[in-house]
Amino acid sequence: MATYLELTNELLRRLNEVQMDSSEFDTVKNVQSLAKDTINSSVREILQDAQEWPFTLITYEQDLSSGTGTYAFPADFSKADWDTFYLTTTNNATPRLLSALSYEDYIKNYRPENDEAGTGGYDKPINVYKTQEDKFGVTPVPDAAYKIEYRYWKFPADLASGDDVCIIPDRFKHVVLDGAMMYMMHFRSNEQSAQIHAAKFADGVNIMRRLIVDSKDYLTSTYIPSMKHKTFNSRTF
Repeated sequence: MATYLELTNELLRRLNEVQMDSSEFDTVKNVQSLAKDTINSSVREILQDAQEWPFTLITYEQDLSSGTGTYAFPADFSKADWDTFYLTTTNNATPRLLSALSYEDYIKNYRPENDEAGTGGYDKPINVYKTQEDKFGVTPVPDAAYKIEYRYWKFPADLASGDDVCIIPDRFKHVVLDGAMMYMMHFRSNEQSAQIHAAKFADGVNIMRRLIVDSKDYLTSTYIPSMKHKTFNSRTF
């Protein structure tokens, strides 16, 4: 995927402006500095258009502590895939998928049991739920140090160094550049050109959503189990 420097220089070529090399990337001013800002603004706007971009989905491991039922998400957390919380084999635990509960279900049906049982009710977690503080909890409260694995969509930090790699796949690099051009034309008070690039940018983001977010892949088995042979009146079926 393209680096921050490569994207910024491609934008500068579109604008017929002087390009940069890696040695001056961090200290440039004027239009080159603005071009760097608009690349980040364009990427940020794309990422904010949907939470479930597949290129922002990562797998994360969380260590659970004995007696601790709630845990914070990572700093770049955007949205959890609640169907992927999985208890691993750490501490001789039997691996299993944790069932997702609503917070209301946890409060009504599980918290009273946890509170009444106290430390004597600690056990291997079998459920996971989202708290009202944007954390997640497990129940029963762990009785030992376990490890769970889950997937979440992250919101990446802005590009900073010239060799930082843009998270947007190269096949959609033109969408990033159209968004950056929109911002540059606004800066130059060229509203007609800004509107043209804004329309191209919006169309590009919509195509991205249609191709990699809104279209779901479904796998269906075509296996047909064979019928058991049966005998009826000396004939085999």
